[in-house]
Amino acid sequence: MLPNGTTTVRNTATARRIARFLAWFLWPGALMVAGYVALLLMVAYWYVPGHPDGLLSLGILGMFAVIAVFGVWMIVHIFIALGMLRRRLGWYTKTEKNKAAVADAYRRGIEWAIVLRDRLADGAPPVALQTWDVMLEADEVLLMDVPMQYGRWYGNDAVYTHTSTVAFGRPSFVIGSMVGSAIGNAVSRSSAHAAAQPMWRENQTVRTLVTDRRIMCRTSGGWLSFWYRGVIASHPDPAGSTLVLEFRDTEPLRLHGYDGAGLCVFATATLHGRSTLRHDPGLTSLPAALQQGNDE
Repeated sequence: MLPNGTTTVRNTATARRIARFLAWFLWPGALMVAGYVALLLMVAYWYVPGHPDGLLSLGILGMFAVIAVFGVWMIVHIFIALGMLRRRLGWYTKTEKNKAAVADAYRRGIEWAIVLRDRLADGAPPVALQTWDVMLEADEVLLMDVPMQYGRWYGNDAVYTHTSTVAFGRPSFVIGSMVGSAIGNAVSRSSAHAAAQPMWRENQTVRTLVTDRRIMCRTSGGWLSFWYRGVIASHPDPAGSTLVLEFRDTEPLRLHGYDGAGLCVFATATLHGRSTLRHDPGLTSLPAALQQGNDE
């Protein structure tokens, strides 16, 4: 069951959506009417006897220009308002449905993380899962079995080979060959430098098992275990559904996914103890992250 404030958050988000829709729909009409009235006043002013014809023509031209600008602006905002109305009625395109499904999956992951955090902080035992294909240690408790986006942070030893060109012939041909060789070497050197920079590598979606002792990832190269006892720094970002861990003897690990917020809760409870769950700076932002997801 979700916290008591969740219903209030959703109601507030709905009210904000309605207000935003009304603003998009009514403001263009109000500005169009105001612009039309202003144009009528301007035309009436220019038709006062005694004004030169040139000024009158200039005023009429300005009137049509302003009407055109306001007309285009009005049409654009009407289409935007109609799109908002269509979505409010539940008529979504395929792309919008996919985007909404992804956002809903992340929102449900954060909701589950809030419930999990409160349960663990209150002393309730986690729900133990069962796996039949992966061998765990004796008494090792499986807590999660989910897909995650996996990445490792490291640089490469890039190899750069300098090439020299020897050309014979006309001076223009020799100079062109030397310039081309210099440009090629510069490009190769720049590419090698970029490839050597530390960055998130090995990006892939992996099956991830989370236990009370380690995190196991089924990468393209096989199963890898990341033991909590080897962690020297933890960077949970439950609002972003991402966990980054640094280790003593291997490259940093990044895991991201729909259940990333829950992974942050389990990792924090294991590394720092359950008593820290309600005080961890990252985990305290979970309700705000849920509200932000409902507002979008």
